[in-house]
Amino acid sequence: MEILLTPLFLKPLLLTLWLSLVFSILGIFVLIKRMSFFSDGIAHASIFSLALAFLFNFDFVILGILGVILFSSLIYFLEKRTPIHSDALIGLIFVSFLSLGIILVSTKQGYQPELLNLFIGNILTINDFDFYLSLVVSFFILLFIIINFSKLILISVDQTEAILRGLKINFYEYIFYLLLGITTILGIRIMGIVLVTAFLILPPMTASLISSSFKRMVFLSIFFGLLFTLTGFIVSFLFNLPLGATIILLQTFAFYLIFIIKLLLS
Repeated sequence: MEILLTPLFLKPLLLTLWLSLVFSILGIFVLIKRMSFFSDGIAHASIFSLALAFLFNFDFVILGILGVILFSSLIYFLEKRTPIHSDALIGLIFVSFLSLGIILVSTKQGYQPELLNLFIGNILTINDFDFYLSLVVSFFILLFIIINFSKLILISVDQTEAILRGLKINFYEYIFYLLLGITTILGIRIMGIVLVTAFLILPPMTASLISSSFKRMVFLSIFFGLLFTLTGFIVSFLFNLPLGATIILLQTFAFYLIFIIKLLLS
């Protein structure tokens, strides 16, 4: 426990718990709007930003945020301007920038351990700049969600009613695309490109199994997110396991356990 309270571990733990809170709340909207593939596509498309960061020795989080603004905007405007369904457009952006990123990475010779860290996650490698940048950016994302919570819920479940109430649906949807993409980038440091979407949707999925109301689902999603993030951090440290995979494994185990118990009691 003394080691866990040292700055080496305390700062990553605090950032992981904070991002878990943001992910758990944002994941509710992702679940309602069925946008989990969007997050996954953004995560893989970010390999392009990752490649640029390594080639030009620039900060990945900054380039990742700039890249995700491009990716999210492309998906949104193509979705509005073409008859093609959003999942196909996400796949298009996904493979386009993923392919370009792989080609760019291949131009840099030698073994790149930083690439592996971003694929599977390694919060201990985060520097002070990225730490504070992630805190500040995620704070404003959470603040926007809290201020506009009721509007985002209404737009997600009943757009007709939202229009009648005079809400600017296109504006809020576009902002949500951007916020979801930026949040995904911030989570890659912890969960890696492969598992970041699971970090987003598992807490609200587990909460939905035992929630009798939307309010209860929100609180349970936050509870499960924080609980298994903290537990996963301790378990991964004690047994020298990858942090992201440990958190996700605990969350999936909780989901299956609750599902089985509920099935047996029904």
